[in-house]
Amino acid sequence: MSKAFRFTSRTKARKRAADVVFEADQRGMGRNPDVLRDLLRQRKVITAAETPLPEYSIQAIEGVADNLRRIDDLIEKHANVAGLDRIAGVDLAVMRVGVWEMLDNDDVANIIAIDEAIAIVKSISGDGAPQFVNAVLDAIRRELEASPWSRRSRDNDADVSAPGDDASSLAGSDEASSPQTQDLSVDELEELDELLDEY
Repeated sequence: MSKAFRFTSRTKARKRAADVVFEADQRGMGRNPDVLRDLLRQRKVITAAETPLPEYSIQAIEGVADNLRRIDDLIEKHANVAGLDRIAGVDLAVMRVGVWEMLDNDDVANIIAIDEAIAIVKSISGDGAPQFVNAVLDAIRRELEASPWSRRSRDNDADVSAPGDDASSLAGSDEASSPQTQDLSVDELEELDELLDEY
């Protein structure tokens, strides 16, 4: 990630989601997702920022609420702390959103979710926060990708060619002669869009 990280609209939506998750935690959410769901209902009507929550913020908050127990178990396991209350509230909120993206959002690569979380904590938290958040989220990423049951692990397995599927078997086909294109993530497309708008 570059030092001059630009906040895209998707990054801002992640931060807004983390703001609501943080507020729910301050209201005593603990591991009770209903507190977060109730707050989201309120925030859909009126937000502290007095602007509507972006759709992606709502999706992320709902995802955190639906997966709160698993998300918190993963964070607690890899943070090596005696309880989530030992983690700074803003860092915990940002990590919850990042872990939800790794668990449940097909559009976001794990490494993008981690980079975005680091960028957000750099802007709102203490000096040691980016390194801490990076270490925790990267450990979670490795666990998720190593699991044979993980969504991303299955996706990676599906990309591996079956025996005999070498280049010679594609000779003469359009697939063999056409250049390979790399799919861009939603975040990368959005950033490209914003850069093009500037010209």
